[in-house]
Parts: sequence; structure tokens; C-alpha cells
Amino acid sequence: MSDNPSPRRIDPSVLAALIGVMGTIIVTLISVWAGSKQSSSRTATDTPPPIVISTYTLPATIGPTDTVLPNAASSTPEPPTDTPVPTFTLVPPVTVGQDWGASCISNLWKPYPDNVATIDKGNGCWKNPVIMFSADNGRMGFLYERSGGGAVEYFGLFAPLPTESGTVTFKVRLKDLRNVDLWMGIFAEPDINSQGLLMTIPAGNVKKRVIVQKDVTNYETIQSTQNLDQGDGYSITFTFTANSASGTVNPNVFVTNPVSIPAAEKWLFLGYKGLKGSYRIEGDFSGLDVQ
Repeated sequence: MSDNPSPRRIDPSVLAALIGVMGTIIVTLISVWAGSKQSSSRTATDTPPPIVISTYTLPATIGPTDTVLPNAASSTPEPPTDTPVPTFTLVPPVTVGQDWGASCISNLWKPYPDNVATIDKGNGCWKNPVIMFSADNGRMGFLYERSGGGAVEYFGLFAPLPTESGTVTFKVRLKDLRNVDLWMGIFAEPDINSQGLLMTIPAGNVKKRVIVQKDVTNYETIQSTQNLDQGDGYSITFTFTANSASGTVNPNVFVTNPVSIPAAEKWLFLGYKGLKGSYRIEGDFSGLDVQ
């Protein structure tokens, strides 16, 4: 008999059970590992939800261009242009002495009194009538009648004389002169109360009248003619210098005394003095010549 004991053997049934348990564990681990790997693979390869991006674009805005297509309006700004504005050309007054021949009373004539309304025709003339004066075919006619009572009144026209010295000639023809005196004169200002030379044809029968030089300050008679036949009218000439004026009934029928009028500019006056009460005046001036 030997002294070493023989090795112990594992029971085959126990070994088979251990192998079965180990196999089960291995199969379980492999299944868990495979499932984990598959889950990980799915997570890594999942596609995220799509992001929708709008493809709509705003229409292009047309901007200025240097290139202009044929028959197309240019969008290139142009320099501003001035809008036409109507212009008014002032027509100079018709020359005194040339106006009546053009059936015109020049704008140079100033009505007396100066509050009388006038209408400008826009051609250098006043619109007819001016007070009761109207120009036609070389004559300046006048016609006015006042009925009933009334105070003394004065009406007429003043025209500036263009030079310091010269002459003014015209003719006056009367058709009616009832209770009214015709006035003609040269004054220092367009005012019958200024210094001046005054000649009148007093009221009465127009076929024969006297022509009188009056004092402008008090209306006293200075001198007068005899009764004169009117004929086709009385011809009157005023002569004026820088310091004075005088009047003549042509042809040298009567000459007034010179009157001192020291004024650089002098004025011709044609008009009348309506006396108290009713009056009527009718006639015309013609042949006005200013030298």
C-alpha cells in the first residue's frame, strides 16, 4: 500500500450542471450585448425631423439705371426745371396829343377830382368814359346834365406837360353851356387850387361867347374878349416856360397876361365848373398838339 492518496475526481453530473449554467450565462450576455449594440446603432443612425426652409423671395425692386431701353422712360433722375410763370408786360401810356386820334384817353390824364374811378384798358388808355369824357376819332367829347338843385362842382382832366417850355394847341366846340362854365388852363399841380393860368368860356349862348382870363384864387375876371362867333370852334394856344404861362385865342384875337408858375412840371387842365342848381354841358375838344 502506497503512502500518497489518489486525486479526487469531479462528479460528471456536477460538471455537466456547471457547463449548463455557464452556457446560459454566456448566451444571456451575448443577447444583452447584441441588443445593446443594435439599440446603439439605431440611435446613431436615426434621421432628425426635416427643417423646412421657405424658398419664397421678394420681387426685385427696380432701381435707377444708366441704360435706357428703346422707347422706355428713363429712371435716371433729371435736374428740376422751372415751372413757367405768366409775366405781365406793362404797356406804356399813349402820348398825350396822340391819344385822341387813336380813340384813346391816355393813362397820363388824371381825373379831377382824384377820387373818380377809372378802368385801365391795358393798352395805355383809360376805358371810355372817364367821368363824362370819351375819345373817338380824334375828338374828346363831353356830355353831362344835372337836374334839380346842387352845389357848385368841378370836373375835368389833368395831363402832364412833357417839357419845361413849349406850347399846347387845341380847339373847343360847344353845343350846350347852360349854367356851367368851361375851364381851360395850365397849373403847377394836378389841382385847380394850385397856382396857374385859367381861361374860361362862361355859360350862355354857344353861338357867340366871350373868352375870359380868371384869377384862380378868387375867380375874379382879369380880362376878356368881346363876343366871338364860335364857327367850327374856338382855337386856343397855351405857351409856357419854366416860370410862367400865357394864353392866346387864335389867330391872335386875344392874348392873356403872363402868369407866374415857377414849377418844373406843369399840367394842362380841361374841364368845367357846374354852377348851383341844374346845368347841362355838351361839346368836344379836338386837334390837341403838344410841342
